[in-house]
Amino acid sequence: MITYDELKKIAALAKLSLDGEDIDALTKDISSILDFADTIAQATVDLTDGDGGDAGWCLREDVVLPSMPVADILANAGEQQDGYFVARKRGGLLS
Repeated sequence: MITYDELKKIAALAKLSLDGEDIDALTKDISSILDFADTIAQATVDLTDGDGGDAGWCLREDVVLPSMPVADILANAGEQQDGYFVARKRGGLLS
């Protein structure tokens, strides 16, 4: 169960303003999500096929492919500089 103080801290970090009804509903929703996550965390998974094998798990081999040309990637960029996207925050460039 999430506490009111914890919810206020999370809301402040997410820059959300909550009123009475929102707080009650959000507390209930987050508590349900946390309970579900606890249930999943406690689940056991058997990755064997019953006789100690690996249940047929196979991973594909890594294949290295060339990247797209930078010019194609930046073709629709709003702003670019030295081959990179330019990201701005309010009031200026991100540092």
